[in-house]
Amino acid sequence: MEIRPIGTADRDGWQSMWNAYCADQGFRASAQATETIWRRIEDPDNPTNAMIAVGATGVPLGFVNFIIHPYTWSDRLLCFLVDLYVDHSRRRQGTGQAMIAHLAAYGCSQGWLKIYWNADRSNRQARALYDRIARLSPYLSYYLDL
Repeated sequence: MEIRPIGTADRDGWQSMWNAYCADQGFRASAQATETIWRRIEDPDNPTNAMIAVGATGVPLGFVNFIIHPYTWSDRLLCFLVDLYVDHSRRRQGTGQAMIAHLAAYGCSQGWLKIYWNADRSNRQARALYDRIARLSPYLSYYLDL
């Protein structure tokens, strides 16, 4: 398995997995929203980024979308891991953990302060991984729809 920054040639694989991820979340992203997200990922001046995991034959196995942003309590940047998806056939084989480890190594090389993310409380499989590799935040997440 190779984990690397996503590139233009990965568009179809990412979009297929993106659609599956949205379906898993009970959400259907519009074609316009998907296009906008992809344009952000490809734009080097946008803080939205992505990495992709591919198998030995080049088959996409998973992706991670993330946003780099400033933090008021430090002069170092934070990484918000927005989306993590692993193809159903590759789950429970270390792909998700490998993608997070790769992102963490990249973040260390960039001088980030930390990576953080949200998890659905009912997603036991994902939380089992997260509980092994990270600390649970004492903060609750709230959101205000606009």
